[in-house]
Amino acid sequence: VFLFLFVKKHTGRVPALIAALLWVLSPYSVSLGQEGWLYGTLACFGFAFIYVSDLAWNGNKPAVFLLVPLGLAGMLIQHLFFLFLAAGFLLYFTVPKDKRVPLRTFILLAVIMALVYTPFAFASIEQASLRAERSANADVAAFAKTRMMNRVPTVFARLIPGGIAGEYCRGMFGISTTSLIFTGSLLSVLVSLILAFFDRKLAVSLKIWMAGVLIIPLLLFLKEDPTVRHLSILWIPLGLAVSSLYSRFKPAAVALLLLAVVLLFPYYRITSFPYHRSDWRSAVNTVLFSRTEDQQLVILAGQNGGVAWDYYAGPGTDRIASGGETPYAKQATSSSVNPIAVVDSLLSEGDQVWVIHDMWGGPSGAEIAPGYTIYYHEMPSAHIEVLLFGN
Repeated sequence: VFLFLFVKKHTGRVPALIAALLWVLSPYSVSLGQEGWLYGTLACFGFAFIYVSDLAWNGNKPAVFLLVPLGLAGMLIQHLFFLFLAAGFLLYFTVPKDKRVPLRTFILLAVIMALVYTPFAFASIEQASLRAERSANADVAAFAKTRMMNRVPTVFARLIPGGIAGEYCRGMFGISTTSLIFTGSLLSVLVSLILAFFDRKLAVSLKIWMAGVLIIPLLLFLKEDPTVRHLSILWIPLGLAVSSLYSRFKPAAVALLLLAVVLLFPYYRITSFPYHRSDWRSAVNTVLFSRTEDQQLVILAGQNGGVAWDYYAGPGTDRIASGGETPYAKQATSSSVNPIAVVDSLLSEGDQVWVIHDMWGGPSGAEIAPGYTIYYHEMPSAHIEVLLFGN
């Protein structure tokens, strides 16, 4: 509703309806609405803040009074709401000078927003420092160039299909369906955005604002590794672009809607969490079917490996994992357990060891336990492998 109301002001009722329908039908937004995470709430409050900001800068008094409370509510959802906050305030400069509220009103609201949020900022700073520590432990900064080259195309390709479009990697195009969804979605988004920037009906100031909303969030990849779920703000320029596309080439915009509908069919056939392409269900079933009582199990999957195993295997199954034993407790940024050292220790004692490796970094295959025999090796999906090591 908020996306529709914002886009309608700039392009018209029917084109905005098409843009809003694309959001409703896209597997991306459907999955956000079905998650137990906060990304759907973030998108809803974010779209609302953009719409209310647009009203406020155009002189709507109720919107002026609502702006700060709504901004505070959004910041308390997640600190990434700051992207919506910045975009909403920068909308002020897209309104013609003779129609927008005085600059002093803009500055006053910005100052009040900062003062109201200050008491809550300390918790956000602590949260950010913990994330920075985890990123440093994982040496995230060393892969900034790779993220910018690989993850940015993935973000645009997943804005419509969400998790059913795989992560961009060398091997993904060996799967025809995945490559078709990825490529088709990427081209659809990019073409719509490019055409919007050539639409003379959209104000130049709005186009500059759209460019900023597209580019600035992507700079996060220089320091962080967000997923497309974190970046629902990109749907605001996309909504404007799809609305503009309908105004100029109606069949193309309708084809986008049909694409979203078609993609819902493979989405509802997914049996695992759609954004995490590691097929834990198959990996766990493989180990449960083949493991004997004298064989150990080590899970290489960061903090949440134990949680993932327990979810699919059921609690009480013997496994060795770094973290995850108490999923609702505050997790340490690093573990005292070195899973690879544990694998080596168990093998040196003569045990056979099953390993489930969620492959998002670190060694893989024989590199996990060099010098030992691999009796079994399977990759249920592109990002997870199951191995059995022995002497």
